[in-house]
Amino acid sequence: MTSSALEAAAGVAVKTSAEEVAAEGGQHHFEARQVNASGAQPTVDRKSSLSSDLMRRAPTKPQVAFAARRTLKVSGAIFMVIVFIIALIGAPRNVIDDVATKANLMTALFLVGLVLVVLEDHVGVNKSAVMLMVSASMWTFLAVGFHPRESHENHEALKEELEHGLKDVGAIILFLLPAMGVVESIDHFDGFAVVTRMILKMTGGRTDPLMPILCLLSFFLSAVIDNLTATIVSLKLLRHVAGSDRHLRHAIGGVVVIAANAGGAWSPVGDVTTTMLWLSDKISVGNTIIWLFFPSFVAGVFPMVGVWWELKRHN
Repeated sequence: MTSSALEAAAGVAVKTSAEEVAAEGGQHHFEARQVNASGAQPTVDRKSSLSSDLMRRAPTKPQVAFAARRTLKVSGAIFMVIVFIIALIGAPRNVIDDVATKANLMTALFLVGLVLVVLEDHVGVNKSAVMLMVSASMWTFLAVGFHPRESHENHEALKEELEHGLKDVGAIILFLLPAMGVVESIDHFDGFAVVTRMILKMTGGRTDPLMPILCLLSFFLSAVIDNLTATIVSLKLLRHVAGSDRHLRHAIGGVVVIAANAGGAWSPVGDVTTTMLWLSDKISVGNTIIWLFFPSFVAGVFPMVGVWWELKRHN
C-alpha cells in the first residue's frame, strides 16, 4: 500500500469519528431539550418562577384599601341591622332593660354611624342614609325599652320622651329651614356677587389668602347671626370663589365650620345655647364678650393656621 493510500484511509477514519462524535453530541443536546420540555427546569428558573407567582398573588395597596373600606361598610351596616332587629323583636330582655348595656349599645351605634359619616368619601355610603339608619335604630331601641304595650304608664312615659325629643329636633329644623331658605334666595338673586368680587379682588386670583379671609369672615359673622347660618353663608361664598378645586374646598370648608362654631361662642346671639342662657338671664352681654372672645379666637384661629401652613407646604 502506498503512502498516499494510507493518508486517504486515515483521513476517512478521522472524518468518520468526528461525525460520530458530532452525532452523539447532537443526540445528547436533543435529549436535554426533551428533558427541559418535559418540565424539569433548572433550580434557578424554578425559584424565580415561584417568587414571581408569589408577587403576582400578593395583594397590592389598592386591593388592601378596597378590602378595608368594604369591611368597614359591611360591618357597620350589619351592626345597625342587628340592633334594629333586637329592637323589633324585643329580645333579649336583659339587653333592652339593662340601663348600662343600653347606654353602651347606643353609644357604640352612634360612634359607628359617626365613623361612617366622617369616612363618607372613602367608604362610599351617603351620610344621610347612614344617619337615617342610625336614628331609626336608636329611636326604635329606645322606644322598645319603655315597653309601651305592657301598661298605660309605660305608654305615657314613651309619649313624653318622644315629645321632648321631637321638640328639640323640630326647633333645630324650624330654625335651619328659614335660614337656609334666606341664604338660597340671596344666592339665587346673586346677592353674594358683591362679596365674591371683593374677595376675588383681595386675593388677586391666588388661593393662599382664601382660607384666612373666609375663616375670619365666618368667625365674626357668626357672632352677629347664628353660627349655623354663618357656616351656610361662608360655604356658599367658598363655592363661588374656590372654583372646581375640590381638595381646597374641603380643607377650607372644615376650617370654616370650626371658625363659625368658635365665633358663635363669644356672643349671646351667636349660638342657640348662649341665646337660651341670655334669655334666661343666666349670662350678660358684656361679661360674655370680655371673657369668651380671646378663648374663642384662639380656638378658631389655631386650627386655621395649622391647616393653612400644611396646604402652603404641599403647594
